[in-house]
Amino acid sequence: MKINDLKKYSLFEKEELIKLEKLKNQGVCNTIYKLRTNKKEYLIRVFNLTHQDENRREYEFFVQKKAYLKDIAAKPYLLDKVNSLMICDFVKGKHKNKLKKDDLNNLVDTIKKLHKIKTTQKTYSLKNDFKYYKKILKDKKSKKILKESFKELKKIKKYKFNAVTSHHDININNVLFHKNSLKLIDWEFACVNDKFFDLANICFEFKLNEKQEKQVLKRYFKKIRKKDMKKLASYKIIYENLWILWFKNLEKPIV
Repeated sequence: MKINDLKKYSLFEKEELIKLEKLKNQGVCNTIYKLRTNKKEYLIRVFNLTHQDENRREYEFFVQKKAYLKDIAAKPYLLDKVNSLMICDFVKGKHKNKLKKDDLNNLVDTIKKLHKIKTTQKTYSLKNDFKYYKKILKDKKSKKILKESFKELKKIKKYKFNAVTSHHDININNVLFHKNSLKLIDWEFACVNDKFFDLANICFEFKLNEKQEKQVLKRYFKKIRKKDMKKLASYKIIYENLWILWFKNLEKPIV
């Protein structure tokens, strides 16, 4: 991408485009640039991955707009499906591998705000995703992971399904801490799922210990229940396995 490629957008009619730079930290699915104009800085995400769901990018844009209004995401300005890119505000912040108590509380509070976003999107099916991987991943390790995953899916059936708008990918690189606030970035996998998926997500990604996991549940629900700990444990396994299979699928040779 070149800076002149962006001049066609009306968003920049009254701004001088000064510098476009490719960022050092890149995700798997997008190429990320920072654009500096005479007025502000923008983030440009050029899509590298085509999703099975053709409406995936529209929903990402929709959820990020809603999340921005709750002050937990950068403001999105433009989605160009033809040229496969999205433009939003560039937000400052830093990633943290380890979370202090206040950081963790802040993250859980942010997730609670996210889960209050209303949407009419169809509920995402974990089972369908695992069935899909069962058809295409035939190696021994994948079969073992799939067997364990279906076992955990069966376990969570006994718990109430609490449908919410989920980020679905709250890894260390998708959380930006800045002063006393934080923003979630990269909303590509946003969907409707059980609230425990995002909670399990952060427990796994930030390598939380049992004490911290209890802190997460107490902060979110105001109390800790044994059944919630068990449900969280199952969702942690499901979360980890889902992403292992997702990456294995990406590595699969093209025939």
